[in-house]
Amino acid sequence: MSGATDRAVPQPTQISSWQRAEHNAARWMRYWGYADATARPGGPDAGVDVRARGALGQVKYQAAQVGRPELQRFVGARPRGSTAQLIFFTGSDYTQSALTYAAEWDIALFRYGLDGRMTPANDIARRVQRRAAAQPAAPAPAARVSAPASAAVRASAPPERPFWQRALRMWFGVTLLLAPLGSLGDEKTYTGPPALDAVKFVGILTGCWLVGGYLLATRKGRRGKRNEAGPPGASFQAVPPRPSGPSGLAALSAPPPADLVAEAARMLSSGRKPHEVDRVLRERGVRFLERGRILNEAKRPTPRP
Repeated sequence: MSGATDRAVPQPTQISSWQRAEHNAARWMRYWGYADATARPGGPDAGVDVRARGALGQVKYQAAQVGRPELQRFVGARPRGSTAQLIFFTGSDYTQSALTYAAEWDIALFRYGLDGRMTPANDIARRVQRRAAAQPAAPAPAARVSAPASAAVRASAPPERPFWQRALRMWFGVTLLLAPLGSLGDEKTYTGPPALDAVKFVGILTGCWLVGGYLLATRKGRRGKRNEAGPPGASFQAVPPRPSGPSGLAALSAPPPADLVAEAARMLSSGRKPHEVDRVLRERGVRFLERGRILNEAKRPTPRP
């Protein structure tokens, strides 16, 4: 059986179609302990109408009695080697040969009423009910604590752009800011009259400055997911922001964190370049001065005991 289940008894529901009958059977199977029981009316069922991790269900919406052939096809639909409990539902009744066959193949037989209530039709079905009644009630789900809004903002912030992207955006931004000045005196652009030339210049100036200003303003991006997750292969822990004021000066004079120094020394000894280690530290949120101190400590030879 599955783990947590809904211990509330399914409420009566009108069974007016075979789709409702299958969904009603799935509700009762979840109540009996098969928490992942799901009905998919209309889909390819291969003889199985309700599937769960430890049980398979078939639902008949018919007035005729269910006989041995229907149960035989149900047993044949169970995957080879499966030990899932077979549960059969019908709104009518079962023949004596069906009851005998169900006892031989351990099939639980249930009858459902027009209000959706289930009645066991054999001892195996009653065993399924008793087993469900013996299960303790599932604990209420723990309240989900939402993350602070500031943490959500930090998680959704885009990562800082690499150096080549920042330099490229700066070059394009400055070029666009100066481009309108270079268009002055161009006879192909400004063909008169003067009022029209002035409108053209203002349009060119506005468009270039808007795009150039945007490129310059966003050239660095913002520190976000990269600072939280870190690049692949880096095992540095996130460094909390340094407090301002006298406490910040005290933190600056304190020795750098030993774990960061040890990790930087390990990376240097493995053949990583100092600028590569510095980039990893920067991406983890370590400030400029502290990065220098960590690298200096990591480069010092380890004293022999």
